[in-house]
Amino acid sequence: MTEHVRERKAVRLHLTNIAGLGAVQLLQSLLPNFERLPGYKLEAVHLPSRGELSNYETACHETKLICYKRYLPNSISRLLECTLFGSKFDGATPLLVLGDIPVRTKTKQTVFVQTTLLTDGASTGRQLGAIKYWIARWLFRLNIDYVSVFIVQTEAMKAALIETYPKIRERVHVIAQPAPSWLLESQLKRTQKNIRTDSGLRLFYPAAVYPHKNHQLLGAIRADQANTWPVSELLLTIPENLNPSPAIAWIHCVDRLAPNKVIKAYENADALLFLSLSESFGFPLVEAMWIGLPIICPDLPYARTLCGNQAIYFNPEDVNSLYVAMVDLSKRLDSGWWPEWSENLKAIPRNWTEVAAAMLSLATAEGETA
Repeated sequence: MTEHVRERKAVRLHLTNIAGLGAVQLLQSLLPNFERLPGYKLEAVHLPSRGELSNYETACHETKLICYKRYLPNSISRLLECTLFGSKFDGATPLLVLGDIPVRTKTKQTVFVQTTLLTDGASTGRQLGAIKYWIARWLFRLNIDYVSVFIVQTEAMKAALIETYPKIRERVHVIAQPAPSWLLESQLKRTQKNIRTDSGLRLFYPAAVYPHKNHQLLGAIRADQANTWPVSELLLTIPENLNPSPAIAWIHCVDRLAPNKVIKAYENADALLFLSLSESFGFPLVEAMWIGLPIICPDLPYARTLCGNQAIYFNPEDVNSLYVAMVDLSKRLDSGWWPEWSENLKAIPRNWTEVAAAMLSLATAEGETA
């Protein structure tokens, strides 16, 4: 038994900046599988000092949980953590960073990059966000040589990352992610539109309030023309006081939903509406495909790569294009159309055990540190 334990490959996880809803949900699916995976040992997990993950409890007594406390504003603390204080994460055990930005450490480091906002030409939706991500890109470039392996979710993200940072071409690997564990366990499947008395579409957009999530596009809908849109309900998982168009009766802000209520929303929806200007943790597109729902999404590379010719696309900067897409969906559903996602799902792992195994295999592979 002792010999078996000694043969396991050790790895450390860096989660200190994981706070967003999608990122937290992804880690809640991944962490238990990291712990259970035969042949590996989580030596340490570096946790954030606030948010859901700060209270994470490991089922493995061998794993050391280390809370990274921030005493300065997050942006300044994060900058220092990745540069001057990066040596805190030195060690013989490989480090898997699940937070986009590389750390200046001497250890073998693998970084999971999920946001296209680190690539050239990506839009944040506002000037302040552009400045923030310009700094992030500068920091990414500054630390790029400290990384042995980069992991991304899609081929589109891989292409964008390599175009922006050509020197990492041979270090970028794609590992797709399935729907979150709680949704996989629900076994929810949809094969047709729900039968109702009202004729309008019922749409669901599960996303927190970030500029790149593009809720502001809904604010361009004219209230005096809202009744011409083929929609009876659009659920947004944002607070009511942040409603982008409060004068439109069919926009309902329900704030953040627990997993069981997200499942209920998917059960009632005719389609997923996705407005985001970039891909990110916790992909609703994958959730909708796994369930079988129709999808209306931006005509952008990350969405095209995942959804192929089964989604209905629109220009994410043109509200009239969104209107045309909704009309198109309504007509298709009235004619009996329903999407077929089986081919698209072949590229998606069946479960989170596969994802965890692929990530830890790359993170612990033999080789020189970058």
